[in-house]
Amino acid sequence: MTLSVEACPINALQIALPLTFDKQFSFDNFLSEQSEFYTSSLKASINQVGESLIGVWGGRDSGKTHLINATAYYARQQVSRFEFYDGYQLMACDPAQFDDFANCEILLIDNLDAICGHRLWEQKFYQLINACKRGEMTLLFTVSVNPQFLDCTLADFQSRLSWGLLMQLPSVVDSDIGQVLKFRAELLGIELSKEVITYLLTHYSRHLSVQMEILRLLDKMSLSAKKRVTVPFIKQALGDYKSSVI
Repeated sequence: MTLSVEACPINALQIALPLTFDKQFSFDNFLSEQSEFYTSSLKASINQVGESLIGVWGGRDSGKTHLINATAYYARQQVSRFEFYDGYQLMACDPAQFDDFANCEILLIDNLDAICGHRLWEQKFYQLINACKRGEMTLLFTVSVNPQFLDCTLADFQSRLSWGLLMQLPSVVDSDIGQVLKFRAELLGIELSKEVITYLLTHYSRHLSVQMEILRLLDKMSLSAKKRVTVPFIKQALGDYKSSVI
């Protein structure tokens, strides 16, 4: 994990380094019925003309990690001063050493619900949300469920998570996975036939995150072999493929 060029000065010996956002995720390749609302809201926040506190929530494969990475990528394009962390990453750190990050304009946290039940971290973000409402900074976060159902220690922290704009992302249903797969493939310059999509959804996990991992592998392999992505090619290329996505 490396320090991003946008990062504010933080004592790296005491606090985990910021995440480097995943460039494969962008607003352009996010597909949803309400994608315009989601992306415009997040862009406005980065540009300091929208909400200073936005929470995105949804279950597995809903796209929340995609959106927070896309937001970080957009923030970099706007030359914004931001930090990007994962809530699980912060649990290995001392919250008392996390104060300097308030020098940043924008803080992005994926999986903020990871801190629930950890009183000192809840107190820290309770204070941060207060700073957002004072107009001192912007906080954008993702959680897996509606904040009112989180298992928090501090009721005031939990209630403050709902102070800003909350955006729910519905999980992708089976009928939509093929559409998303075809859309993302086209952005990579890959044409997936109905036969190929049916094969992928029949022989591999129907979790969208796993299908996206497979698509990235097929993209690299087809470019290397200079072959089209067909069912025979998939059988040959993937072999004993095992997903790294849990």
